[in-house]
Amino acid sequence: MIGALVMTHSDDLGLVIPPAVAPTQAVVVPISPKGPEKDPEGHAALMEFVNDAVATMRAAGVRVQVDTRFNLRPGPKFFEWERKGVPLRIEAGPRDVEAGTLLCARRFGGDGEKFKLEAGAELGAKVKAELDTMQDGLLSAAEDRLAERTMEVETYAEMEQALEGSDGSSAPGFFLVPWHDDAEAENKIKADTKATIRCYPLDQQHRVEGRQCFYSGKPATHMAIFARAF
Repeated sequence: MIGALVMTHSDDLGLVIPPAVAPTQAVVVPISPKGPEKDPEGHAALMEFVNDAVATMRAAGVRVQVDTRFNLRPGPKFFEWERKGVPLRIEAGPRDVEAGTLLCARRFGGDGEKFKLEAGAELGAKVKAELDTMQDGLLSAAEDRLAERTMEVETYAEMEQALEGSDGSSAPGFFLVPWHDDAEAENKIKADTKATIRCYPLDQQHRVEGRQCFYSGKPATHMAIFARAF
């Protein structure tokens, strides 16, 4: 209805970016306890494991990045990628190499629980499936929020009453109305209520036929969404 805009949001931890538009869809954080200097053989084995996993994901079309800042502890790196909204964080340490698995955490929809994925030829497809599930979940949640905050009104008085006394923290949201296209009338509504047209939702235009404008009473030309901008 409002496209990708309704999917874009954040939470108390930072950004939450839909996988379809995330520049980095997954980040791999290799955990090398002793570091490349003290344990060069173990570190080399870890990075070979990571690089193979990354190659498999990239072959499946996943936009993946490897965090090789071994001078930083894992915790701050995890927090940074979470704050940036990267959809999927993947950890790999010596035990993961031995087990042939990767430890993963979802930025959205996982309730903070980590899960394992097996390394190998199917890894890329599994990561893609996880990203698709998160994408669907974000869209569904955004559509639910939009529906909850959209009121359908037939008269201007209804919208005026709903907006009366509201502010940026308590405004009821969006108003779906039958509307006769009229810039002068829209300016008057803006002056009275601070609400303006946000869009003409394409999936609602079939409902305009035979209806009267909620403001002027003239034959409606569109179904429109009015709301305040904050």
